[in-house]
Amino acid sequence: MSVSPPSLSIVLLMYNEEGNIAAVLDETLAFGRAALGDFEILVVDDGGTDGGADIVSGYAAKEPRVRLVSHDRNRGMGAGMRTGIRNASKTWLVFNAADGQVAAAEIGKLLPLLMNADIVLSTYENRRETWTRELVSRAFRLYLRAVAGIRFELQGLYLYPTAVARELEPLIAADTFFFSFELIERGIERGLTTATTEMTCRPRTKGASKIFNPRRIVRVGREAARYGLAKKMGSRPAT
Repeated sequence: MSVSPPSLSIVLLMYNEEGNIAAVLDETLAFGRAALGDFEILVVDDGGTDGGADIVSGYAAKEPRVRLVSHDRNRGMGAGMRTGIRNASKTWLVFNAADGQVAAAEIGKLLPLLMNADIVLSTYENRRETWTRELVSRAFRLYLRAVAGIRFELQGLYLYPTAVARELEPLIAADTFFFSFELIERGIERGLTTATTEMTCRPRTKGASKIFNPRRIVRVGREAARYGLAKKMGSRPAT
């Protein structure tokens, strides 16, 4: 596929990011206006209890390319991705967190690879925050290969064709961020090609990470194991 510039839905996943969302929206709007012709910013508020949704509503009232979709309660990252896919209106989509750790401009590093690939993946060129987190990330990659047969590497953002994501979303069982791995794996099984580049992740300036905790890691591990078992047994829905 070749898209230049692409029609892109930028999906921001938000949960209690009142301190970060305004800066993230400013950055994302600036990037979209400079680098994209046809784009939207879709903020999925996953049942946040702070003022983040009100801030997004203020932006949406002034800028039609900003939209807000809110969950009635906190449902998790996988649910946020499902909502993003169902509401995205552009040809391609990319998920980013509303915590500001990956600048919107980093999306620009993915765009040229659409000339030769259907899905564009990314890894981080810099070490993230602590050695503990880095070690957990490496162990997780090895675990995914062992139990789920997932061999591609993904750490950062990725570009994905919206129409394919919408077709595959009902088949995906994951509720955690393993959703992304299953979506990409199913796309590869369908015959989509991939390319990978590097991007930079910067330290969080406000708030605390909601992903890196033992309970959530266990949930992701269980979803990966269930996926791998269903794959081996041939019991999962066909792609």
